[in-house]
Amino acid sequence: MTDVGARFAPGAAVTETQRLLDHGATEEAAVLLAATTTAAPDTELELWQGLTLLVEGLTQVSRRDPGAAVSLRRGAELLGAFDSAPPHALDVTGLVGWAEHLIDELGDPAAPAFPAQPPVPRLRLP
Repeated sequence: MTDVGARFAPGAAVTETQRLLDHGATEEAAVLLAATTTAAPDTELELWQGLTLLVEGLTQVSRRDPGAAVSLRRGAELLGAFDSAPPHALDVTGLVGWAEHLIDELGDPAAPAFPAQPPVPRLRLP
């Protein structure tokens, strides 16, 4: 398991976050992103806050927390500001689309209230 208190360079933090997400460790991924946020330059503060909120929203979905859509929406809004020039090879457009799709699923009266297994976001294009 990752030492979530360890400091990662931004690119390494994205890579490690993806690894944690791929292994179902959403809470650890959120902690890692929150730690990265505290060390982020001012110009990227909202980027890291947005990523953290998306992962927290994913954790909330898996816990069937009704606040999940709020976290996902706010995270997508913060990330959207970086769509034209995404740092660290992030797929900002894809992440915002992923969040909007999950928000739509949560609000769809014909769908179950929470997906049985929410899709894991891809932080970067392959």
